[in-house]
Amino acid sequence: MIPGGALLVALFSQGAPAAAPEVPATTVRLDVRGAAECTPRSDLVARVAARTPRIQFADDGTVHAEVVVKSAHPGSVVAELVLGTARTEAPRRVVARSCGEAADAIALIIAVTLDPTLKRKAAAGEAGPVATAGTPPGSETGSVPPPPAKPPAEPAVAKPPAPAVESPVTAAPAGASATKRQFGAGLAGQTIFGPAPNVMPGIAVYGKAALDRDTIWSPALFVGATHVWRDGLSQLGGSASFTLDAANLDACPIRLGRSAWTLHPCASALVGRIASSGADTGNATNSARPFAIAGAAVNAGVGLASSVEISLRLGVGVTLIRDSYQFAANTFYRAGAVTTSASLGVGVRW
Repeated sequence: MIPGGALLVALFSQGAPAAAPEVPATTVRLDVRGAAECTPRSDLVARVAARTPRIQFADDGTVHAEVVVKSAHPGSVVAELVLGTARTEAPRRVVARSCGEAADAIALIIAVTLDPTLKRKAAAGEAGPVATAGTPPGSETGSVPPPPAKPPAEPAVAKPPAPAVESPVTAAPAGASATKRQFGAGLAGQTIFGPAPNVMPGIAVYGKAALDRDTIWSPALFVGATHVWRDGLSQLGGSASFTLDAANLDACPIRLGRSAWTLHPCASALVGRIASSGADTGNATNSARPFAIAGAAVNAGVGLASSVEISLRLGVGVTLIRDSYQFAANTFYRAGAVTTSASLGVGVRW
C-alpha cells in the first residue's frame, strides 16, 4: 500500500501542467498613410493592445506595419495593410462599411499574425476539457476517481480548432464599388457673353444630384436658373438694354477627382427668353424672343467642409436662335454664333 503523503505528492506532480515557454514581446513600427483621420495611429495601437499585451509599438520596431487608407467614403472604407520586415510583402486589403470596422479588422490581422499565443488560446478554447469516463458528477476535489474497467473502444475526438484568421471578413467584396446618392444646391454670380453686344452679368441658382462612387463612372445632373442683364448700351441710333432669363441642364456621365475636389465634364443645353428695349430713339421699342444654345460645360467643386463647397461652371455652346437688333434701318448687333458663360458660387451638399 502506498502511504498517503506519497500518494498526494504523486498526484500533484502528475496533475501540474508544464509551464508554457514565455513568448517575447514583438515590437512594431506602425505607419498610417492616406486618410489618417479615418484610422488614426493611436486608435490602431489601442485596438491591438486590447487584444494582446505581447505587441508593442516603437519607432525602431523589428516589424514594419504600414496602413494606407485608399478611400474613406461613408459606406465604403478601403484600406491596405503591408505587414512584415520587408516591403516585398503583399498588401492585405480590407473593405468595410465604416472607419471603425476597418480599424478593427486591421488590428485583428496584426494581433493574430504577430502573437502566436492567440492561436494557441483559440485552439484550447475550441477543444475544451473532456470529462473522464467513470467520474461521477459532483465528486469531491482531491478524490481519486476509479479507473475504467477497460479502455474505451475509440478515443474521444475533440473538435478541431478554428483556423487562424489571416484576413477579416469584409463588408463588401474587394473591387466592388459602393454607391452613395449626393445632392446639392447653391447660389452663384453669373456672366454670359454672346446674346448682347457686351457681357451680361447676373445671378444663378442651381441644384445637383449625383451618384458618388469609387470609380470615374459617377454620373451627375446639374439644373440651374439664370437671370442676367445689361442696361444702357450706347449704339448707333440710340441706347439698348437686354435681359435674359433662362434655365440650363448639364448631364455629366463621369467624374474626375476625389472627395476634396471634383470635376464633371458635361453635355449642356440652355433655353430661355431674351428681352430687349431701346431708348433715345424717338419712339420706344421693346421685344421679347426665345433664346437657346447647345454645347458643353464643366462643373467643378472644391469642398471647404463636410457639407460646404465652392462651385465653378464654365460653358460654351452654339447659339441656336440668332436674332438681330436695329434702330430704324441701322442693324447694330446680331447674336453671336457661339455663347459662353461662367459662374462662381458657394453651396451646400448632403
